[in-house]
Amino acid sequence: MWSEKYRPHSLEEMVGNEEARDRLLAWLRRWKRGEKAALLVGPPGTGKTTTVHLVAQKLGLQLVELNASDTRTKDRLSRRVGELVGSANLFGTGSLIFLDEVDGLAGRSDYGAIDYIRDAVRRSTNPVVMAANDPDSDEVKKLAGVTRRIEFERPAPEEVERQLSKIARKEGASIGSAALASIVEAANGDIRSAVNFLQAGGAARKDEELTAAQSVDEFLGAHDAKSALSAIRAYPGQPREKLRDLLVAVAKARILEERRANALDGLSRADVLMGRIMRGKDWRLLRYLDQMLATDVWSALGDGGARYTLDSVPWPLQVRIWNDSRRLKEIGRLEGRRTGISQKGALVEDIPFLLVLSKDRSFREALVHSLDLDEGYAAFLAKEAARSGRP
Repeated sequence: MWSEKYRPHSLEEMVGNEEARDRLLAWLRRWKRGEKAALLVGPPGTGKTTTVHLVAQKLGLQLVELNASDTRTKDRLSRRVGELVGSANLFGTGSLIFLDEVDGLAGRSDYGAIDYIRDAVRRSTNPVVMAANDPDSDEVKKLAGVTRRIEFERPAPEEVERQLSKIARKEGASIGSAALASIVEAANGDIRSAVNFLQAGGAARKDEELTAAQSVDEFLGAHDAKSALSAIRAYPGQPREKLRDLLVAVAKARILEERRANALDGLSRADVLMGRIMRGKDWRLLRYLDQMLATDVWSALGDGGARYTLDSVPWPLQVRIWNDSRRLKEIGRLEGRRTGISQKGALVEDIPFLLVLSKDRSFREALVHSLDLDEGYAAFLAKEAARSGRP
């Protein structure tokens, strides 16, 4: 896999964010006990985690990495971090404690996690680095008093393009300037995704410029699998949006139920693949997604009958999202994080079904427990479940 083959092995090999990397390195070199932690903030894929690994390697520090959104309560954090903040590692060298995704601590049943982190930073005998994707999250704001913020930005398109050109030359891959520019645009500053797209032969490249409606309708009405594949590859949005638009089209189509069931079965397999891609950041698998849709979904629909439709969220649910936005959005965020999709995707795809299933008390309680929500959410879900199916 090219993204692994060409993963940076030194800070000098990284693309973009030179100033941010230099600031972190300088901070670590002069760090003393009692100083603030470093907080790296910036979009996913901008090199925050890789930078921490390479800086630790450069300075000979033993890296101890924890995901704060997984180790999210005070008790769990104290069990994992407690001894680290006050001791050296087994080899007698310095340690670097890295807490990733600290913006994933909100909405939990134990709100002591942030306070524990602040206290741990103040008493730690080892430097602490944290990372967050959302610079405006409440968690990032609450940690401001004990952190020194370092901003990471998406690399400039020309920097990404130079890196891809270098890799293409080394691999003997031929790619035109237009295709290269399309990959750079689709990756949106995420180097790993860009390299995976390049290896896939330009999987991010659209065969032609189509709107979402045109792409879906041409896919659904295609005369052969090759045409269906070409149409769905031209979809202009994100893969999750593509699956959602196809799901709505199939669900609302006036077609034989057997055909609908077969198409939905194909979409469910594609969704499983998409979840695997998102959870593992295994972007090379994207090359199989469109092929799966053309093979499983298009072939199941036969001679068409389904069409793109814009209204993917039922009106009653839209009203309820507006009226109870805080709690529904929080459930959507946590469910999305668990399944590897966005908050919006979870609200559209998962929440309607979760509300119906929450009519069952045991399911409702299991959901609240699995998302680490407080008991008030159980009553909220019970109320919403009772309203499901009514305008």
